[in-house]
Amino acid sequence: MKYLVLCVVLSYAYAASVDTSKAILQKQFDVFRKCMVVGNVTESEVEVIFKKGEVPEGRKIKCLLGCFMKGMGYLTDDGKIDWSIMDDINRKEYVNPDEVKRALEISALCSKSVPQNLGNLCDAGYAGTKCFLDEAVKRKLTLHGPKDAE
Repeated sequence: MKYLVLCVVLSYAYAASVDTSKAILQKQFDVFRKCMVVGNVTESEVEVIFKKGEVPEGRKIKCLLGCFMKGMGYLTDDGKIDWSIMDDINRKEYVNPDEVKRALEISALCSKSVPQNLGNLCDAGYAGTKCFLDEAVKRKLTLHGPKDAE
């Protein structure tokens, strides 16, 4: 009986984690889409981000990423990245404990290597995103795209 109760409790906890993860992914998708509209960025221009984890250069993309990070609360108006907020989101976004660990390691590495004095949203958003995605690809961290929010 204790085993059955434990299984039920763990099932509910896992389901809650999955629901929280999907809610965060949906918010990320919504913010990203809004920023695409604001920045007049097309899906073809950002396709490579989701398919390959590569961040193309260019002012439009940099500003899109700054808008996204600002919209998610990772970035202040003066271009400073709040890595602790990103860590909180990563703890909720990733369900697998190994992926949470890798995401937090990447965040810690990027918080040390990305300058905090870039002075504007576009450059800070680009530098933070590029660092995180480059490291995520190296460490084989799952990169979530719009389909994961469904």
